[in-house]
Amino acid sequence: MGTQPLGIQQTGAFTLQTAQAIQSALQAQGFGTTGNIYYLNPATGNDNNSGTTPALAFATLAAAYAACAPGNNDVVVLIGNGTTTATARITSFNWAKNATHLIGICAPSAVSQRARIANPTTAGLVITAAFFTVSGNGCLFSNLSFFQGAGAGQTGVVAAILMTITGQRNAFVNFDFEGMGDATSATDAGSRCILISGGGQENYFKHCNVGLDTITRTGANASVEISGGGPRNIFEDCTFPFLSSDGLQYALLAAAAAALDRWVLFKGCNFIATPAGSGLAIAQLFKLAAAVGGILCMDGNSFAYNVTALGDATTKAQVYVGGGTATNGAKGIVAT
Repeated sequence: MGTQPLGIQQTGAFTLQTAQAIQSALQAQGFGTTGNIYYLNPATGNDNNSGTTPALAFATLAAAYAACAPGNNDVVVLIGNGTTTATARITSFNWAKNATHLIGICAPSAVSQRARIANPTTAGLVITAAFFTVSGNGCLFSNLSFFQGAGAGQTGVVAAILMTITGQRNAFVNFDFEGMGDATSATDAGSRCILISGGGQENYFKHCNVGLDTITRTGANASVEISGGGPRNIFEDCTFPFLSSDGLQYALLAAAAAALDRWVLFKGCNFIATPAGSGLAIAQLFKLAAAVGGILCMDGNSFAYNVTALGDATTKAQVYVGGGTATNGAKGIVAT
């Protein structure tokens, strides 16, 4: 196991230059650890390996995750090769270990990074509705792309959820949430890219891409849903793309009373619907229940294109946009 800084051992299994390159790549993600590092290379790895060096990388996410000790700040490093051939394939997965991290080594392209996790390509596969769950607390996921969708010869499902987050204080940095990647899931009102539920709170999304604009969405599905009272979740410098045939989709849905609790914040985010000729305008970005239990805060640096309104009357009464004078005793200005 690694006991050197960042867990990198110069044992002769790889060169000093390689070790330094890996360490630099991890540091570029803004992260160091006192725990162990386990390497995952779906293209060339083997689950009979120890995973402790790139040359001895595991082949599957399950094997790399099993090697990690909860609460130890262990890290799984997913090694990309620039193509989809190094994609880690899963049907469903529960990341339940606290302080256990997953970091991709690839170009930080922000959309469709090639440190990637997706469905298997097996012919005849029926996609699992619940793709990836984060039930652990205090975990970092960085420089990764997750894709959920049925490919050729496979069957999609309704109410497809790319990621369900029930844990607390997790961070997603430069992460691409590519949910609703097939026609079945993209045309079902129950599908989500992110579902924050069960009290999932104080999670942080930084420089993330949430959604696709390559698959046409229909019906009142949502890029993000918060349910069950999830307070203080923050989306900063995130992009929400849409390709819509009816304009009924939401960036955020909080359909139940007391779903939010305290607040959710969108800071410097971009909401971009594919323009007329390809897709319709999004009728309203947000849909909040009456007495949703908190407020939605949106700073004045956020941007929306081909979007008609922030929300309906019930929603707008609970949305506050920075940069205005106080209205109804609230800081900022009530959305108009």
